[in-house]
Formats: sequence, C-alpha cells, structure tokens
Amino acid sequence: MSGKTCPHCSALVDSSRTVCPNCRAVIPQPAPQPALQLTVPPTPPAAEAASPTCTIAITGRKTPPATILLPVMTSTCYAGDITGLRVMINGEQKETLSTSPGSGETFTGSPGSNNVIVTATFANGAESVVFQNPAL
Repeated sequence: MSGKTCPHCSALVDSSRTVCPNCRAVIPQPAPQPALQLTVPPTPPAAEAASPTCTIAITGRKTPPATILLPVMTSTCYAGDITGLRVMINGEQKETLSTSPGSGETFTGSPGSNNVIVTATFANGAESVVFQNPAL
C-alpha cells in the first residue's frame, strides 16, 4: 500500500483516501503540477567550414608577353591540410598548383594585365583565396 501521512494526527493513510480513518480529518490533495514545458531553441543554420589557421605564401611574376609564374614560397600547413590550390586567370580555370613550398607552375595569360586568383581548398571543405593580383 502506498501511503501518505495525515497532517492532523500523523496516521498513515492509504494514498487513495481523502479522509483520515483515524481522526476523520479531510486530507488535502496535492495541487496538480503544471505540465513541464520544454523550450528548444531553433537550430542555427549550418556554419560554413572554417579555414584552418595555417598559411601559404605564393608570389607571382610575369614574363612578357604572357607567361605567368606562380611559385609557392612558404607554408605553415601540415601535409593534408590543403587538398588543392586552384588557379584562375582572367576568370578562366587553369591547372592546379602543388602545395609544396618551393614548387611552382607557369601559366599562359594574356599579353596585357591579368587578374590572377589562387584559391586553397582545405581538407575540411573550406576554401580561401591565398593569392590575388588583379594586374599581373
């Protein structure tokens, strides 16, 4: 038997009873508890992958009339941090660069000024511009 104690005479009373069988006092019923409300904040939109904190330095120079040399000078990235270096010249996708310091590639641009952009793709899916020269 589950029970409760009479507040008047302290007798043990069956929990289903509303009157104490010992002293005939009315046993107050517990106030109903309000339903528990759970508020769940909305899920924030997925954040873009953050670029790792490593850096890569690329320089660019042009050999007239239209040859562009892009050497990778230094890198603080570990092997596997960067999965690719994508080269765009005047809005046109070119081949990719090696990520190793000391490596470099030559590309064909136009005889005038060339807009050169190199974008790093990181292992976590993030992308970041690591070199940009609008007048190479």
